[in-house]
This record gives sequence, C-alpha cells and structure tokens, in this order.
Amino acid sequence: MASNMNLNELHERFYDPQKMKESYLVQESAFFEDTILKMFSNFINIYSTADVKGDSLIGLSFGPYIYYTLPACEYFNEITFACADDNSIQKIQKWLKKEPDALDWSHIIKKICELQGSGETWNEKECMLKRKVKRVLKHDVTSSNPLSPVILPQADCLLLAHCLEHFVTDKKSFCEALKNISSLLKTGGHLIMSAMLEATFYMCGDFKFPIFYMNEDFLKDALIEAGYDIQEEYIYLRKTESLYDVTDYKYFVVLKAHKTR
Repeated sequence: MASNMNLNELHERFYDPQKMKESYLVQESAFFEDTILKMFSNFINIYSTADVKGDSLIGLSFGPYIYYTLPACEYFNEITFACADDNSIQKIQKWLKKEPDALDWSHIIKKICELQGSGETWNEKECMLKRKVKRVLKHDVTSSNPLSPVILPQADCLLLAHCLEHFVTDKKSFCEALKNISSLLKTGGHLIMSAMLEATFYMCGDFKFPIFYMNEDFLKDALIEAGYDIQEEYIYLRKTESLYDVTDYKYFVVLKAHKTR
C-alpha cells in the first residue's frame, strides 16, 4: 500500500519522468512558461557572476533533469549529477549515450542557449554538458551521506533543483536533510537552489505526491542556521491558475548562498 511507504519508496515506485515531462516541461505547458524560463534566467545570472566557478559541481534533483546544470557547465571542470530513483538514472544514462528512446531535452537546451546569448549552438552546449558529466548517482537526502555508498570530495558548488521539499515531511526533517546535503559542499563554496514555496502536492500522471509546505522566511532561516549567507534571491508569485490541476505552489524561489561554516 502506498500509505505504508516512505517518500523515497513512493518516488521509486510511482515517479514517471515521461509523464512529468508531458505535464510540466513541454513548451506548451503553463509550468514551462510560468516557471522554467524564469528559473533559467536566474540561474544564468547567478552563474555568470565571477565567484561561482571551480573544479566540481554536484547537482541533486528529484528527477532526470540534468539540464539544470547546463547554465553552469562552462564554469566547472566536472559535474556529478544525482537523482532519487533508478528509473531517472536510467533515463539520464540513455540521454548521455544518445540512445533512440532517450528523453528529448533539445527544446529546453535551445531556450537556455537563447537566454544566455553566448553564440553557441544548442548541439555544442549539449556536447559540452555531456563531456563534463563524470558520474550519475542516486541520492537520499535523508542519509548523512546523501550519495552513499559513494564518497566524493566536497564540491565547489552544490545545485539543488527542486529537491529537498519532495523528500521531507516537516521542519525538523528539512533541516536535517539540509545539513546532510551541506556535507557535500566545501566551506567557502556556493549553494544554488530552486524550490517551491507554500506548496502541498504535485501530480505525476494520476499519482499525487506530497510536498513539504514551507514559506520564504522558514527557508531563509534554515539556510542561515545551517551556515549559509544568502547572497542573491529571486522569488516569483505564480501567475497561472491552471497549475492548480497539477501542483499548488504559490511561489517559487531561486537563490545563491555562500557556505560560511
């Protein structure tokens, strides 16, 4: 029974990347227009600042959304990407190997190139990202080592792409998960984070997943308590009423924080 499973087990069993793409990530979807494009504009602004760069970046997401690392790939030598279920890992591996049944993210990559205005073609950008991705792992943010059994050197940058709020149930478990993932980041490094605020659920096909409800003040207080100095923050009120059918978030936020301890 689903009611007897923890959030990781629910995700492993019922999360379907193809259904998520169809609901949220096609260009015609309200979520793509209302959230994705704004989010990537913010990521591009953050990564283009002189201090967000280094040797390694670790990206954590709740699905196979490796394109979140695309705005950062030119600023880091290697990227580790982790998601929460085996199916998503398989989807990424298929994409990296250019297998015929891989998920097609070309429309998102083209939009990011357009937003960056770097002059690169989307094919060149995609190839750069594929070269930089050195490993694809499974994460469990509730574990003291979220990438267990793999142990990696601490990274220069940690990217959380709509991650923690999907795998915790209350304020205590959120703060514990934040502490866990912070162990992956060097002191002096940067946390780049996107999150849904004041949300309670999202739909994946016919399955309704819970989201931990948090507001802006709680998130900022939790980051400060965990040893971060918030340097940039972008917060948006959702505009599209139709999104209530698939998710009920009120705001989404993108922020840059410096790990001070």
